[in-house]
Amino acid sequence: MRKGYFYLLISCMALFFAGCGGKEGGIGGGTANSKDYVYKAEAVELEGMDENSRLRDFYIKDGKMYYSFQEWEEESSVITVRCCDLDGSNAQSFKIDLKSNCYLSNLTSDTQGNYYMIYEEYIEEGMDTDDYIYRDDYYLMKLDSQGKEAWKQLLSGDGVSGYWVNWMRVLEDGRIAVANQEDICFFDQDGNMTGQVKLEEGMDGGIYFLRDGTAIAYCYEEKSGKSILRKLDLNTGKGDGNYEIPGGMNSYSLYAGGDCDFMLVGNGGVYSYNLGDEAVKKLMDFIDSDINSSYLYDMNAVSEKEFYGAISDDTTGEELLMKFTKVDPKDVKDKEVLTLACNYLDWNVRKYVVEFNKTNPNYRVRIVDYSQYNTDEDYTIGVTKLNTDIVSGKMPDILLLSNELPVESYKAKGLFEDLYPFMDKDEEINREDYFPNVLKSYENNGKLYSLFPGFVVYTVAGKTSDVGSQEGWTLEDLERVMASKPEGTEAFPEATRESMLFYSIEMSGSQFIDWETGKCNFNSEGFISLLEFMKSFPETLPEDYYDDPARGNYDSWFREGKVLLNRMVLDSFYSYNYTKKGMFGEDITLIGFPGESGMGSVLSVDMQLAMSSRSKNKDGVWEFFRYFLMDEYQGNLNYGWPISMKHVDALAKKAMERPFYEDENGNKVEYDDYYYINGVEIPISPMTQEEVDEVVGFLQSVEEHFSNSQELINIITEEAAPYFAGQKNVNEVADIIQNRVQIYVNENR
Repeated sequence: MRKGYFYLLISCMALFFAGCGGKEGGIGGGTANSKDYVYKAEAVELEGMDENSRLRDFYIKDGKMYYSFQEWEEESSVITVRCCDLDGSNAQSFKIDLKSNCYLSNLTSDTQGNYYMIYEEYIEEGMDTDDYIYRDDYYLMKLDSQGKEAWKQLLSGDGVSGYWVNWMRVLEDGRIAVANQEDICFFDQDGNMTGQVKLEEGMDGGIYFLRDGTAIAYCYEEKSGKSILRKLDLNTGKGDGNYEIPGGMNSYSLYAGGDCDFMLVGNGGVYSYNLGDEAVKKLMDFIDSDINSSYLYDMNAVSEKEFYGAISDDTTGEELLMKFTKVDPKDVKDKEVLTLACNYLDWNVRKYVVEFNKTNPNYRVRIVDYSQYNTDEDYTIGVTKLNTDIVSGKMPDILLLSNELPVESYKAKGLFEDLYPFMDKDEEINREDYFPNVLKSYENNGKLYSLFPGFVVYTVAGKTSDVGSQEGWTLEDLERVMASKPEGTEAFPEATRESMLFYSIEMSGSQFIDWETGKCNFNSEGFISLLEFMKSFPETLPEDYYDDPARGNYDSWFREGKVLLNRMVLDSFYSYNYTKKGMFGEDITLIGFPGESGMGSVLSVDMQLAMSSRSKNKDGVWEFFRYFLMDEYQGNLNYGWPISMKHVDALAKKAMERPFYEDENGNKVEYDDYYYINGVEIPISPMTQEEVDEVVGFLQSVEEHFSNSQELINIITEEAAPYFAGQKNVNEVADIIQNRVQIYVNENR
């Protein structure tokens, strides 16, 4: 039995912790209660499985549960096929020994207890001769209820290449249908082929069989560029009808329904859909049901109120087969609901929401992910609707910020609450324990309107021998260094005009806008010089860019001085150590991108949460927020630097040790990291105290933050294009950019 695998009743799914809320599909009131989407989830016991087993097939048919699992041996494997009642009783099973070059798929059964499957055998002969043969032979195989082979029918034909089985089904009239990429072949119960039909073009995709036996094909329509559903006539191979799932086929995984046509998995929950419906119907919400997973697969539905499926626990990574049962809304405990709105949900936020909802006695967080409104044709609908709701007064308690949202406008309109008073009032949090420069960088008039648990630094690295030891420089400084280098030396690797323009805006765009005063400075000498610098880069890279012998191997560009500078994301001590001792091979300076201010390194935070100034449950919001500043989260950050300085100190200690792992006996085994140049290993030694201090000091010195306004990037790239094309002079373009950006800033303050 896999440890904890199927006896585990996941307490996080307890229905008694779900709360009331607004309606699905928006952050305003007057909609369906989130209690309506709560399901109880229980782990299902699959007898015979252990930690070495892998679940292969699982389905429910005629009130019985069927599943198979595989166990590997040295050169073979054993597949166990089992049938039982839904409660696990009255189990019957048999085993199939399988050679290493064989594979079973499409397991199914009939009403008499016989089993059918596709048996695939890989044939490889004469490997070292001119008569080498490699092919796949496919068979339709029938076994009786005890696992004894009744017959095996060759499908592909000896030597046929390019054949595969798309699907197989035992039909209601007893025939066995097997489809390849072109045809459907029919066999009787004795394995005799009784017919064959040609599939209509476009009907060779995935297939679904509804509860009444209707075959539905998943098709891609070339003319419209859409994915659609069509009914498939098995006797003619032709399709009929044209059905589109509202919101787009690509938003969901489809499974046959029990008392509806389809069960859909997507957008944080499970939905039902009947062909021709104008909308999908939400059934279960993963968050409302306290399910610590964002996806469900291998679904088998008894009804809309009871279904089975496998999940992968986001915390443990364990795969679990679950039974989901609808909970009556009146049995769900009431709590104060905090609404969190977003356009795509951060995985770390989602994981903690489930934990918060399980453990907090007074509050629960309800998520409204506006990406659910996006379609295959338009992926901007969600963020547009979210912004419309916010500006119309439907501000959520918590907003997960993203680049697409006009965040500065929200701040200027007073939509966010200052978080400093909450930090200062919290007895377990001391503001001085967190990087003060990072907090200050994201302040507005001395107030902190968003919370961010970690950060990275975007910077530019160069050899100290080339650029000096002082951090920060101007374009003139860079030009002087380049003038001293041999002809052909590149400032940046793989640099095109477009990529460098994006990079320069991200790195130095904040120097030209003061959001607190609303003043812009895009017609300054500094910005004009930046545009002139961008024009010096090629529009595209030469075709032989990576094959040019003069440039040599990429691994050695920086060491050999072919390229002067490396654009880097400083996200760990390792990234610094690797860049210094591997990429450059000598002392480096994190000098930053050249700019008017002379300080070209910027901060960036991966995840930001803001509290609504209109929330009626601000203390509850802070209870949710504070977790991201506490040791449990700060000490286990998956990416970037923790904002807690003591946890960066802990990382520094590790950086000064050799990396290690524990062997099967629990012994500590040290090893070395390497950088590779033309296949040669360059060892990367652990960092010294001096190097660690240098990095920490640098982290404490960066004060500007990443400029990630998509609107700003769009304006500059659009208006700079005529200058790059030689149609306008640089001063004229700078004035146009200044005017447009100033209007944008004025409208969003």
